[in-house]
Amino acid sequence: MVVLLLPLVAAILLYDHWRPKAVEEAVARDVAFVIRSEAKPTEKCERFETEVIAQKDSSAVAWQAAKGAVYLYLLRDSVNTMPGWGDTVVAHTTIEWDRRIGRAFAARWNIQPSAVSYQPSLQERLYRRLEAAGLEGDELAIVGALTLGYKEDLDPEVKHRFQASGAAHVLAVSGLHTGVIYGLLLLIVTLGGRFKPLYEERWARWGISLLIIAVMWFYAWLTGMTPSVVRAVLMVSIVEIARMAYRRAVSINTIAAAAVLILLVRPADLWSVSFQLSFTATAAIVMMASSMERFLHRQVWKSKALSWVVGMIIVSLAAQIGTLPITMYNFGQVSSYFLLTNLIVLPLATILVPLGLVTMTLGGGWIGVVAGKVTGAVAWLLNHAVGWIESLPGSTVSAQIDGWMVAVYYALILLFYWTVVKKPQ
Repeated sequence: MVVLLLPLVAAILLYDHWRPKAVEEAVARDVAFVIRSEAKPTEKCERFETEVIAQKDSSAVAWQAAKGAVYLYLLRDSVNTMPGWGDTVVAHTTIEWDRRIGRAFAARWNIQPSAVSYQPSLQERLYRRLEAAGLEGDELAIVGALTLGYKEDLDPEVKHRFQASGAAHVLAVSGLHTGVIYGLLLLIVTLGGRFKPLYEERWARWGISLLIIAVMWFYAWLTGMTPSVVRAVLMVSIVEIARMAYRRAVSINTIAAAAVLILLVRPADLWSVSFQLSFTATAAIVMMASSMERFLHRQVWKSKALSWVVGMIIVSLAAQIGTLPITMYNFGQVSSYFLLTNLIVLPLATILVPLGLVTMTLGGGWIGVVAGKVTGAVAWLLNHAVGWIESLPGSTVSAQIDGWMVAVYYALILLFYWTVVKKPQ
């Protein structure tokens, strides 16, 4: 298994080496920003959400590719014209970073569309195909976030609505989204299970597994290689590698291996809230879900619908138990209706991901427009369902804890797990 994992580690290391580096040092230099929002006035400045695309190197001569989300504050005066959405702004400034979000101030700047060559990324071009299919407004932004991890057009009110209802995890490409993609790939390569006997043959198994791993890593790259999607794709890769070696792979060891591999390449991800929520939720599900299922005697539910509901409740409870202290520590609030949210939102999101991919593939043709209308309707329903849950009385409860309480919580959870759940039979 270790030998088989080495190519994965090498691939991640190569990606991390070749990708544009984030502007991490608080050093004054020329930086090129692409404006990603309308101006928002502050006391003396206009604030813009921007994406860094390039910076001058240490010699202040050559441009080098860079990457990072930055709030850019531009001083209002009578000389400079304020930029608009999509403009490239070049300014000599210092960027201060806080949890991967930068802030920069500039009193002088230039709007120079041709100063730095900038080509839309594949992610942006695919997002525009959704737009060409007739999607617009909040529905376009939601579908873009679910399928591509493209969040630049998400309205702050929509983000707040999803956070307050406990559905923020749906907007972050993670296990749900990669699970849907993985399931679609399995359906495609086996033609709905008809070629399953072929899949059981050793060479067919190896070929199909390697194809699935390659496609899943392409999807991770397309959606920005965030900790949550890297974790999910790593776990899928480990599962497929184990399938190639005729071994079982879904366990707490799989999760630990994925975490170690990510931290070997990007150690700073340990402090990322996305990384923490992703791994604690997955670990809690693996550790607790089966025990909860036995406790609730899920098998006694004869109806498939009731069995699905019970299963959804089990997974939601386990994930909530695992992520609760991190949520309270970082956000100071808890959603009161997380079970209701998951029962309504997760099925809609599961339908919306493949619909979005189909719409994106078809583009602006008449068939694509028809698919876009169906996709837009489901996105509208998802958005309004989240809004309804957020409007319920007491949808959020304020609950702030400190780091020591987080440590005590997880210590008690682990103690309970090892003494009650894993006790000798």
